[in-house]
Amino acid sequence: MLYQGCMIWSSQYQYEISARKILDFFGVNYKVFPEQQCCGKPLMCVNINTWLTLAARIMAIAEKEGLDVLTLCNGCYLSLNEARKILLESPEKKELVNRILGKEDLKFSGELRIKHIVSVIWEDIGLKKISENVKVKLSGLKLASHYGCHSLRPKEFSIDSNPENPRIIEEILEVLGAESPYYPEKNDCCMILMSNVDVKGADLLRGKKLLSIQRRGFDGMVTICPLCQQSYETRQKRISKMMKEKISVPVVYLTQLIGLALGMSPREVGLDLNMSPVERLLGKIGLSFD
Repeated sequence: MLYQGCMIWSSQYQYEISARKILDFFGVNYKVFPEQQCCGKPLMCVNINTWLTLAARIMAIAEKEGLDVLTLCNGCYLSLNEARKILLESPEKKELVNRILGKEDLKFSGELRIKHIVSVIWEDIGLKKISENVKVKLSGLKLASHYGCHSLRPKEFSIDSNPENPRIIEEILEVLGAESPYYPEKNDCCMILMSNVDVKGADLLRGKKLLSIQRRGFDGMVTICPLCQQSYETRQKRISKMMKEKISVPVVYLTQLIGLALGMSPREVGLDLNMSPVERLLGKIGLSFD
């Protein structure tokens, strides 16, 4: 069951658009979550039982359909995995949550998997199938991967077997024809949570990463999380003024690049909704919005 999460419902539409295009292209069977409900993560520090109930409700709806949960957002991915772990290890909390869910004829058992879209691309679709269907090679593009904290840490929930030096995104990009070399700031945080207490400090740290990517000659940054995407894409003008240096880095979702390589148009994968200079990146592979 595809669970989009708040950020995608409210602003990052292009992530869902491109993800569903890929899933449909490769014939991945899925249902879309029938409601708009938060994963509960923002309430974790306010009331843990409220968070657990919200997270368990999402899983219970999927379980009722006999489905696993597929997430696009790193935060939702971690929230649901953490909640599942706590509920399975605490019979008291599980009983409390199910007493509440029972009012809707729902029950959490925990007998499901929480999968990130990247894991579905890597494990269920696979590099071989992607390679066989590439129509537009992303040759000439040098792309900086950005995983985001919650897809890698804690280690038990990491989408990559080596969370200190992950390579899944890079290997997917290389199959598409792009180059994605290592850079020291790869695992740096997008600072989305720090923004709640120190916007200027968060922008400064974002700026350092963007500036490093720009100076190292990358053609763009590739993300897999709506929070990271928004952090690096929508703040560039403000960061440029603050750092007194022009920062102009195309920021795109991995799913959008896969769609382009499969022969989909920039608009089909929602690139017209991006707020960074993606036209420059498209131009390097002979594509445009025309």
